[in-house]
Amino acid sequence: MNYTEFVTEVCKTLSFPAVAATCFSGLEWNLSQNSAFADALEEQVTRFCGDASQHLSEIIPVIEALATEYSENPYTLDLVYIMHCAYHTRIRYREAGLSEKLFWDGMADLRYKLLECMACKNVPGTFVAPWNEGFLRLGRFTLGRFQYEPTGCYHGEDMTLECGYTVTDGTRYLNFHIPSSGVPLTDEVRMDSYRQAYNYFRDWVGGDVVLLHTGSWLLYPEHRRILPPHSNILRFMDDFEIYASSETDHFGNAWRVFGAYANLPASEWPEDTSLRRAFKAHILAGGKSGHGSGFIVMHNGENVTHRKGYFEKQ
Repeated sequence: MNYTEFVTEVCKTLSFPAVAATCFSGLEWNLSQNSAFADALEEQVTRFCGDASQHLSEIIPVIEALATEYSENPYTLDLVYIMHCAYHTRIRYREAGLSEKLFWDGMADLRYKLLECMACKNVPGTFVAPWNEGFLRLGRFTLGRFQYEPTGCYHGEDMTLECGYTVTDGTRYLNFHIPSSGVPLTDEVRMDSYRQAYNYFRDWVGGDVVLLHTGSWLLYPEHRRILPPHSNILRFMDDFEIYASSETDHFGNAWRVFGAYANLPASEWPEDTSLRRAFKAHILAGGKSGHGSGFIVMHNGENVTHRKGYFEKQ
């Protein structure tokens, strides 16, 4: 099957940089000229799209072996492969009665991963191809600034949150993710996304309370000491009740802040933003990095997480 027209549409719709669009167009031309290469790639598209038990983590090594065999960059072929699979995902969206906008909002993540790859690996493509499975399987949806998965289920001892809501074993929640879209985490942007998630998934939860959950380096509690008071990251942290955290000596997420510069010694990291200056100073002072997990409690479309005793008054 020839995917060139769809790949061109993706590049245009998602505003891929011209150098990336040209690169992907060239790879599509190579596929059109080499039937063995095209057939081998299509076999893996059919493998994934035709069998829900197949996972990208198992298939991507095959794609990268094809890249080596046919003298293509593996990161570039990974993203082209994901776009080929996305052609079939678009059909599934239509069959499920889901909107074209919802499809393209989810596919926008391809652009974020492309820009990360260009910044960190200096080549158009993606270095986290298995991440796309959630979008391709209709298990992850973008609603406003954030991405949500209706897959969470709490397992553990009962936990009563500050607002008085008790999370019990079996409580369903939305996992959500914070893509590197470049859109600032302002109050308005964050709340708009939370409300969209509340309205979209309320029926899935089966009640008027929707729990949002994430585990992220952004929720590391020590950020309150590291980052400047005006940081949107701190405002984002304040949306949550953070119930667990950990720390490490190695700043594994440095690439998210410094891009390709993360490979340099910390003393050589740029200081062109307040965020970079804060993290560089912290790491050079021997500081640690970490991770936090937390809940947001949405009720009637509002974040009631820090309204102490809220549910005791209902």
